[in-house]
Amino acid sequence: MKKLFTGLCLIVLTFSAVNAQFTKFGGGVGYGTGYWFHKVDNDYNRSGHFAGFLEGVYKITVPIQVTGSISYFYPHVTKDQFNKTTVSSMMININGHYVFNSLDRLEFYPLVGMNFLLTWKRTKDSYMNEVIPENDNAIGLNLGAGACFQVTKQFDLFAEAKYIVSKYGQFMANAGILINIDWLKKHENDPK
Repeated sequence: MKKLFTGLCLIVLTFSAVNAQFTKFGGGVGYGTGYWFHKVDNDYNRSGHFAGFLEGVYKITVPIQVTGSISYFYPHVTKDQFNKTTVSSMMININGHYVFNSLDRLEFYPLVGMNFLLTWKRTKDSYMNEVIPENDNAIGLNLGAGACFQVTKQFDLFAEAKYIVSKYGQFMANAGILINIDWLKKHENDPK
C-alpha cells in the first residue's frame, strides 16, 4: 500500500511539473521575531531579526503555485569583557499558494509549506584565546497569507506574513519585488 501511495504521488508530481512553469523571480527584506539558540533564554543566544531573501515562483495551474526562497538573517552580536558571541542563521522555504483573484492586478493567497532553518553560534573567548563554534538545524511548518500587486507587466510587489511552527518558532513578515519572467522572455528580442 505504501509503494502504491508513493507511486501515485510521484505520478501526480510529474504530471504537475510537466504542465508547470517558472514564472517570477525576485527578492526583498524580512523581519522575524527571532528565537533563542538551543532555547536558552540569554541575550547572547538571541537570533537576528532582519533578513534579505531571494524567491522564485513556479506556477502549477492558474490558482496553484509553489515558491522557493532562501533567506539570510543579519547576525546578532553581543560583547562583554571577555567574549564576543555571534548567532547567525539561514532559512530555506518551500511554500504552496492557492491564489484568489489570479487574473486581477491584486492577488491574495494563503500559504502553507516547509521551513528548513540552519543556525550557528560562534563564541570568541579573548581571555582563553579560543573560538567555540556550535550549530543546530530545525525543520518547521509555514502557515500564513500574502498578497501580490501587479505594478506593471514587468514586475509585482508582494508582502507575506507567516508563523513558523518549529523548535525555533517565530513570526515573520516579508516584502519584496518579483520580476515577471514570461514578460522578459516575450520581449527579450524587441528593439528599443
